[in-house]
Amino acid sequence: MCATLFGVHLGGNPALLGLSILASTFFLEDAAIGYAAFLATGGLIAPELAFSTLFAGIYVGDLGLYLVGLAGRRFPRVQAILATHALVKVSEWLEKRALTALIVARLLPGSRLPVYAASGFLKLPFARFAAITAAATLTWTAVIFSAIYRFGMRATMVLGDFKYLAAVVAIALMLAASTVCARFVVHRLSARHA
Repeated sequence: MCATLFGVHLGGNPALLGLSILASTFFLEDAAIGYAAFLATGGLIAPELAFSTLFAGIYVGDLGLYLVGLAGRRFPRVQAILATHALVKVSEWLEKRALTALIVARLLPGSRLPVYAASGFLKLPFARFAAITAAATLTWTAVIFSAIYRFGMRATMVLGDFKYLAAVVAIALMLAASTVCARFVVHRLSARHA
């Protein structure tokens, strides 16, 4: 309901709505996905424009985290703190397990900042980082956006005035399920490498 009211406030202008989706990705991605899907469900913006703007914002943010880590190498104090023998081992570990680490970071809330910034600091090859995160971000965003969008379309027909409450419950359940799945994957990987 809030997304729909905000969309109406912006006059239903697709360019302004696209910019609002793009800006929202830099604050809270999961909420931005719900926001974009609800705007599309409400007919305020084309689903394709909502999704492509959403993906672009999230992906630019991912690349930005890598670049922040890379920029951290320029500060002698940061290098002095982190320049240890253990850092070489972490760099080797990340190089061998980049695919798994980056995918798990996409799924596990709160882990993207440290993993993506570390990827930049440890100079994981940019092309590899960019390709893996593009695929993971595209998949994750498409699944969540599609689920919310489809739910919203059906909820509009079936639930009437209760559709917004149902949407909040559905988003909470999806976020909880993604957290449980990600923790399960991390637990399995930890057990395998222990």
